[in-house]
Amino acid sequence: MSTIDETELRAMLARAGLPHSPEQVRAIQPGAEIVQRMVARVNAPLPREAEPAVTFDVEQK
Repeated sequence: MSTIDETELRAMLARAGLPHSPEQVRAIQPGAEIVQRMVARVNAPLPREAEPAVTFDVEQK
C-alpha cells in the first residue's frame, strides 16, 4: 500500500472542509498513514473460520 503524500492529504482535508496550514498537514501526515493502513486492514476479506460460531457453522449438516 502506498503512503499518503502531503498534497493528497491536503486535498482530502479541503474536501472535508478542514483547512490546515502546511505545518499542520505535515504534523497530521504520520497519523493519516496509520489510519490509511487500518482502513485497508478492516476492509480486507476474512476467512470463513473468522466468523463467530453463532453465525456460521463450518460443518455442513
